[in-house]
Amino acid sequence: MSQPSKTRPDSDENFLNDSNKLMLPFRLCLITASVFAALDVHATNTDTIDDTSPALQLPSMDIIGQDPSQLEHIPGSGFIIDKTTLDRQGPLSTKDALRTVPGIHIVDEDVLGRRTNIGIRGLDPRRSSRTQLLEDGAPIQLAPYGDPSNHYVPSMKRIDHIEVLKGSGQIMYGPQTVGGAINFVSAAIPEKFGGSMSAVGGNNGYYDTHLRLGGTVDNVGLSLDYIRQEADGNRHGQHQEVDDLALKSLIKFNDRHRLMLKGTLTHEDNKMGEAGITGEMFRQGRRTNLLRDDQFQVQRYSGQALYEFDMSDSMHFSTNIYGNHMFRESIRQANDSSTMNNCADRSTPISAEAASTCGNEQRPRTYNVFGIEPKLVFTHDVFGVQSESTLGMRGHFEWADRERYVGNAGPTDTNQGTGLNNHGRNRYQDNSLNSQALSFFGQNRFFLGDFAVTPGIRIEHYYQNNINNIDGASENLIRTEALPGIGVTYNGIKNTTLFSGVHRGFSPGRIGDFIDPTKNILSQVKPELSLNYEAGIRTSPIPGINAEMTYFRIDFENQIVLDVATRGEERYINAGESVHQGVETGFRLDSDQLFGTQYNYYLTTSYTYLDAYFSSNAPDADIAKDNRLPYAPEHLINANIGVETPWGLDIRFGIQSVSQQFGDKENTPIEDSTGQEGIIPGYTMFNVSANYQVVKDVKIYLITHNPQPSSVAA
Repeated sequence: MSQPSKTRPDSDENFLNDSNKLMLPFRLCLITASVFAALDVHATNTDTIDDTSPALQLPSMDIIGQDPSQLEHIPGSGFIIDKTTLDRQGPLSTKDALRTVPGIHIVDEDVLGRRTNIGIRGLDPRRSSRTQLLEDGAPIQLAPYGDPSNHYVPSMKRIDHIEVLKGSGQIMYGPQTVGGAINFVSAAIPEKFGGSMSAVGGNNGYYDTHLRLGGTVDNVGLSLDYIRQEADGNRHGQHQEVDDLALKSLIKFNDRHRLMLKGTLTHEDNKMGEAGITGEMFRQGRRTNLLRDDQFQVQRYSGQALYEFDMSDSMHFSTNIYGNHMFRESIRQANDSSTMNNCADRSTPISAEAASTCGNEQRPRTYNVFGIEPKLVFTHDVFGVQSESTLGMRGHFEWADRERYVGNAGPTDTNQGTGLNNHGRNRYQDNSLNSQALSFFGQNRFFLGDFAVTPGIRIEHYYQNNINNIDGASENLIRTEALPGIGVTYNGIKNTTLFSGVHRGFSPGRIGDFIDPTKNILSQVKPELSLNYEAGIRTSPIPGINAEMTYFRIDFENQIVLDVATRGEERYINAGESVHQGVETGFRLDSDQLFGTQYNYYLTTSYTYLDAYFSSNAPDADIAKDNRLPYAPEHLINANIGVETPWGLDIRFGIQSVSQQFGDKENTPIEDSTGQEGIIPGYTMFNVSANYQVVKDVKIYLITHNPQPSSVAA
């Protein structure tokens, strides 16, 4: 759908004028990058540098690295879902792959998993807004500082591996530094030119096709991925279509200079919305869909340039430049809203007869993001100890425009003749949230025999301009936060790593859809600050057994929670102090390594115990001490058992179980008529997969899920 044209106040001009005093640090960032580039050119022309491959290989696209030995010195808990695991599991989407990681709670939304809701260690999973999401080291959320919601994750078809980093190490990848960072690393360009094609089909209108072409000629590599996905939704009358195109090139100037260029295009068109159904609707029919005219559309374009220069055998410089444009629009009917004509109030459920003329809304939103991040990694013994240092900075810019149109036009009242369209009339909200951020980060890893000690710090400095484009009301915000951390690992026990760490966590303040009546701009809360602790062990005591156990604790000073305000509006509020603590465990057994069996019988499990509660009273926010945090289940279990045959067949049976959780901060025990309050029952899901390697380049597989647990929140 095309974006509406409009005339707005000179908000962008005011934004730039008001922030001129802040431009010096950003110019400094660009000047520093230029100095690095000048150093690059000088080094290239130096005769003393040979063309042998450097000893230090630290790809900037990774945040951990593909080599499992990298985990030995990571200052915190880490998890890598490698290509072999992904091929064996055959996940339909990223959410199926990430469920196997300890500490991760995923809430389903769309069938194809394009809007994955991820919560780490009890953080609210809504829109993955509390988890740092990266693709090849570049942030992918809508606006990481102003609106860190997520409406895009890359398709599993073009992902090589997934990295999950928690603990002190995540302060290198802000601004979200509380729960963890997840990096989706794209597949490498093949050395020889060739192609592949896959086609997957299933029930409920599901199919997924992937075409991949690529190869390398001389020192230039090029790859193309095109993915087409389509599926019916989980309710009657829903349908989802996705087109995904990615172009990637790697230019190797010589053994020390590399340039990666990447561009992606994603179009998503859904005949479904964001509204849920009440418990009573679910009990009458789990496929119930009274809101047949809802739509959700996404258009995303991104570009990335990653330059790497091995300045010497012990020094590696890189510059990561990224940018993306995203337009997303939800076209919805109100499930219940007393603020709109012809709609039932919150105590009266919507009916099929009233749905088509009740509270039609359109929420077009446009986001533009640009960033540049130079980074230097080098080994040295400046302190008399073998060390590895990382120094870098990032200049990051966001322009977010959020509009909202509210009316009662039904399907027969639109300009287009079908669907809902309120564009150009009934403008209810028109707001901009623009941000400039400058980050400095650095850490030094001291290698002290069997110990590695890694102190680090991240400094976040950002400016925001919150504007109401209807009446010109605005508010500026400037904030600086220093986020120190330290992690320690010990590798004195064979095939075992002990680790511990503590760091300062930070999450920028969220904006909501609620207009603050005292300022007439979008409501905005204070950032979250926390102290994060963890201690754990990773071990492979004998071949065929791998295990990990981590204790964690997060102490929040000003936890952000979602609240339903008066008149049904959603808003974010600061709820005071809270605690997230618990234990994460992971285990894997392979019989071929353990017992020398011809067939490999394998078992993988992950379990998370979570105790997340408010640790102070906040009467103004209706928070009671010791109440459990909403959307924080006490138990998460993922287990898989399978067998690999020597003749290419792999069969796996899996189970995922989530215990009950509260849907509201008041811990209401009984579900209300809207489904927004009360206990969400626990549920269990099963899946079975089989894949068979027919010949070297041909594989067939079968995957079955039961997405309809016997007890589920409505």
